[in-house]
Amino acid sequence: MLLAVLALTFQAQTGHAAMPAPWSALAHTSFTHHKTPSLGVGTALAQDRQGFIWLGTQTGLMRWDGFQFRRYQANPRKSGTLPDSYILSLRIDGAGRLWIGTNSGGIARYDAEHDSFVSPGVGKNGLSHVQVTSMAEDGNGGLWVGTGAGLERIDAAGVVHAARSGAPQIAGTALPKGGIESLLRDRGGALWIGTRQGLWRRDADDRPLVPVNLPVDGASQPTVSVLYQDSAGRIWIGTRANGAFVQDDAHHGPVAVTEAPGRSMLESERVFSIVEKTAGVIWLGTEGGGIVEIDAEHGHTRRFRHRAEMPDSLIEDDVSALLRDRSGQIFVATMDGLSQHDPRTRGVTTIRALGDIPKLDVPSMLARPDGSVWLGVGEGRIAIVDPLHGATGELAPATGRGGKGLPKSRVLAMVNGPEGTVFLGTQHGLFRSAADGGDIRRIDIPGRPGDSSVWSLAWRDGVLWTGGLDGLHGLRMMPGGMAEVIRREDSALGDSRVTAILPLEDGSVWVGTMAGLARLDIGRKEVERVTLHTAGQAHMPANYVSSIIQDARGRVWISTFSAGIAMLERTDGQGRRWFRRFGTAEGLPDNGVNALVRDAAGRIWISTDNGLAGIDPETFAIRRLGIADGMQVSAYWTGSAARTPSGDILFGGVSGVTILRPDRLKQPGYRTSMAITQLSLGGRTTASMPVPVTAGGGGGTPLQIAPDDRERGIALEFSALDHAPPGYRRYDYRLDGFDRGWIEAAATPPRASYTNLPPGSYTLELRGTAEDGDIAMLRVPVVALPAWHQKNWVRGLAGLCVLLLLVLLMQARTSLLRRKKRELEAIIAGRTAELRAIQAQLEEMAYGDTLTGLPNRRLFNDTLRRMTAQAARGGKPFALLLVDLDHFKSVNDTLGHDAGDALLVAAAERLRTAVREGDLVARLGGDEFAILLAPGYEPAIVQDVCERIVAAMAMPVVHGAHTMQISASVGVAGYSNGQDSAERLYKRADIALYKSKEAGRNTWSSCDVT
Repeated sequence: MLLAVLALTFQAQTGHAAMPAPWSALAHTSFTHHKTPSLGVGTALAQDRQGFIWLGTQTGLMRWDGFQFRRYQANPRKSGTLPDSYILSLRIDGAGRLWIGTNSGGIARYDAEHDSFVSPGVGKNGLSHVQVTSMAEDGNGGLWVGTGAGLERIDAAGVVHAARSGAPQIAGTALPKGGIESLLRDRGGALWIGTRQGLWRRDADDRPLVPVNLPVDGASQPTVSVLYQDSAGRIWIGTRANGAFVQDDAHHGPVAVTEAPGRSMLESERVFSIVEKTAGVIWLGTEGGGIVEIDAEHGHTRRFRHRAEMPDSLIEDDVSALLRDRSGQIFVATMDGLSQHDPRTRGVTTIRALGDIPKLDVPSMLARPDGSVWLGVGEGRIAIVDPLHGATGELAPATGRGGKGLPKSRVLAMVNGPEGTVFLGTQHGLFRSAADGGDIRRIDIPGRPGDSSVWSLAWRDGVLWTGGLDGLHGLRMMPGGMAEVIRREDSALGDSRVTAILPLEDGSVWVGTMAGLARLDIGRKEVERVTLHTAGQAHMPANYVSSIIQDARGRVWISTFSAGIAMLERTDGQGRRWFRRFGTAEGLPDNGVNALVRDAAGRIWISTDNGLAGIDPETFAIRRLGIADGMQVSAYWTGSAARTPSGDILFGGVSGVTILRPDRLKQPGYRTSMAITQLSLGGRTTASMPVPVTAGGGGGTPLQIAPDDRERGIALEFSALDHAPPGYRRYDYRLDGFDRGWIEAAATPPRASYTNLPPGSYTLELRGTAEDGDIAMLRVPVVALPAWHQKNWVRGLAGLCVLLLLVLLMQARTSLLRRKKRELEAIIAGRTAELRAIQAQLEEMAYGDTLTGLPNRRLFNDTLRRMTAQAARGGKPFALLLVDLDHFKSVNDTLGHDAGDALLVAAAERLRTAVREGDLVARLGGDEFAILLAPGYEPAIVQDVCERIVAAMAMPVVHGAHTMQISASVGVAGYSNGQDSAERLYKRADIALYKSKEAGRNTWSSCDVT
């Protein structure tokens, strides 16, 4: 009911029906987690004027600077510490001072200049109760303080008053007994008071205190735990057992907040924190129920909970405090740490789950003319999603023999056909669907088994082009759903395994295969095998072509799985086609490129094994997308992509779908306030600068360094306090008057240090440069005081005394040292060269296989034990693959050992190209090979690598006049728990290998990776 009221109010104000933002119904909300073993249970959050985030916990006060936490705790034996470590509330007053309310020590104020705390105490001249639950400004430079006994006030001078004394006044006797739970002074000056027996309000200093009745069942009013005013002036009220309420109009009472659509559980939950995420979107932090998001303008809610399968989900479901910092980022305190969410990135959206699918793996997708998107999500399933309404339907697999629907296999390709129909390529054949997803029928291709896999599809000018492991088919659809083959190519393509098809307006068709690129003309029978010539390079090696597109100028772009991107620049007089190459050297995130999509403005967007990037086809400038852009998926091995009619670009990743809206792709600005987060002078460490400094052009009281401190060293840690993602800002520093240039602060957190600084006056410049060029700068004047022997008159006298001696000794000493230095350098150079040569020979003999150049069994065993030990200590899991060449002995017996050696060398090279750069390929002996997949593998990755190996090894090998045809058997085992040893892992892989051989060879089997 509440959401309907708020949505109607918004409609009346704007004059049109409220529509949700595209993809918001499916968007995943990602959190960055900041954890430390001693963090404790979070209770309150605040941000001071410098930009530090303060977190109150049950075990102390924590300060977060973007890199690390600093803890403050009570210590009765030391003055200037907190009166109690159990923090209940935090408040920044009008003067920018931090106040801390504790459970049993009253209230304290943080003294930033001395990095200590000042407390008025409890009792005489102090508060009347030890428990401070909440605070609010009084409008006169002081604070209202809610305690376990009631309401008190601290004026601007720090003097404590009872509620009825001083000005402004309040009739404290009107409040119920039991203490104050929450306070809010709204922008109109009214004071809202939440108690254990309901809510009260006083509209002005001279107005009486009146109760605000919340609409609950029963005679008693609920405990009001939190109060919040949003940007529209609405008052949000959280209770301990009755959910939340909102008062939108001063003339009407509060209304209960309910969840919609669906069943609402909020009415009986505990709400302990409230924050406005963005304009009109409110977050309610609950106990055990995660976060409830209320979109007041569009009339719907969502709930975020912890999901174990998603590391970037809410870290824990008990949300005790919420804070929106000055740049618009949201901080969340829970029972298990501090999390951070940036809601300002509007150009990238991620879908991680869909209905009953907890983790999306989308090998194919299709943008439909009506704006919906079809996603191939599982065994014969296609989910239909709408940008505004979320999941709207599904194509389910056929049930039973002869049932209508798709087979229970992966949908590998989809393309829009005539009259709204859709062609579907699966692992078990080609199908056609009606526009609404119904009437799914198999399309039989003459001369081709009906259950043959279809890897790629394209439709142009009435011709359906299909690609599979048996080549390319051009089909003309006949009445009744029959297909007529008008073109078929296989071996002429250079490789019959077709992976990408692009028919063009000029009648040509570009075809990508697992081993290269071909071009055919519909009107001619010839097929051109295209060599990717590049300037300064005869040609690029054959590669798995993953995607082909044409840009606005008619140039063809080709992506590959291991060699980046090639763009057709020109065709010379001899018919050779010359390409321009883009790889990691040019700025791509990875050379493994999975898909290309052209946006409405002509820019080329790319999915890779390490994120997304965009290329300007005019300037060839490459922009990599990162966390600051809203990126949440890191790898896109599935290779699926689409562009919707509205211009949204979708990429399928290994853990979700990324939606890119290029027209909104702009990194959010971060409000910077460069600060020194820790200062060490002569071994003494403080949490802040003891003197004021300026962030502009210098000035401020100089930092004086005593002689003893200069010798022991000075070190400063600093941060821009923008709480931006890691890597967003590059830090460096320079001591003007001492350093010649800027010095990169590569450590985390950024650190500047100097030892034995000469006496003098300097300016320490601390700089943080963001990806968008924004610079945060802090200049600190520094004075290094001289020791007695470094004063001018002492130095002058000493100089006169030793000048003569230095003149006499200098020349002799210099000559002797130079001669000895030349002799020593000659000896060292000779010995070093000998040792390096011997070491290189020993390493090559001990760890290399002389035939294939691969690591040998010894290096493999060492690496396997090391990776097993790392995984047992909590590192990421990894996978072991054992590969045997099938019938290798018959090659040696029939063609000789030279042929066998050539076959082993070819097999080694194919294994190298089938895996990633970080993976280890080793020859164990004979025809046995082993592969260690780098830590962090996914089952889909293992399956893809194994299928690449089996497919690559099945390709013939030419040796002299002979063509050798072999295959390979692969056994896979993944490290799964701390009980696996290297020997047990190897044995499990060996068992899987024999399963492959028993299954007829030329396949792969897994002991535990599915």
